Amino acid sequence: MAVDKPSGNGEARVSEVDYDYPDATAGMSVVITTNRSIHVRIMDDENYRLYRDDQDCCAFQGWVTTSPYRFRIPRDAHWHVVVNPYTVNGLAEFTVRLMHDEVLSD
Repeated sequence: MAVDKPSGNGEARVSEVDYDYPDATAGMSVVITTNRSIHVRIMDDENYRLYRDDQDCCAFQGWVTTSPYRFRIPRDAHWHVVVNPYTVNGLAEFTVRLMHDEVLSD
């Protein structure tokens, strides 16, 4: 699902991609692979709603610069992963997967 958010000046819009994981549990991980650095936000459903409504929210966020990147789900909840694939050098190719930890090696 693409989410359009104002860029801050109210004119240009940035398209983000939202991955919705309503049944994510502790013992699972979000695994992101990418060919370029991308900005990622990972948040529970309550914070995602605040984010979507342009209100203050809490999220695990930052630039994913190594691939693959692994984020362990800290608790059972409805989780969202929001990716901005647009970079200075163009559009990044990426995948986002939710996987059980036992199939991943540390």
